[in-house]
Amino acid sequence: MDRYEGTTHLEWWANRSTCPARIPVRIVPAAGNGTWNATASPPPDRDAREDLQLLIDAGPRFPLRFDDDAATEAEVAHSGDVDRLLLRTGATSGTGA
Repeated sequence: MDRYEGTTHLEWWANRSTCPARIPVRIVPAAGNGTWNATASPPPDRDAREDLQLLIDAGPRFPLRFDDDAATEAEVAHSGDVDRLLLRTGATSGTGA
């Protein structure tokens, strides 16, 4: 999974049954085990950028879901530009990517 490159989704769950935000991101491996550079794909509009900024500031941990429905928790960081993110992950759940 650490070498996965492709489109995934960052999800924000309000509770166990409600996912009000699902953000498609393109990830490429970065330096470090379980670390990726990510870009929103397609780039979010201004309102969506502000919403994503608020979500990251409220709590930087998001489920990162892969195409095969496997998921892992990702810590999301940015340097002022929410179009370019750094993701750090832990253990996976599901089938694996």
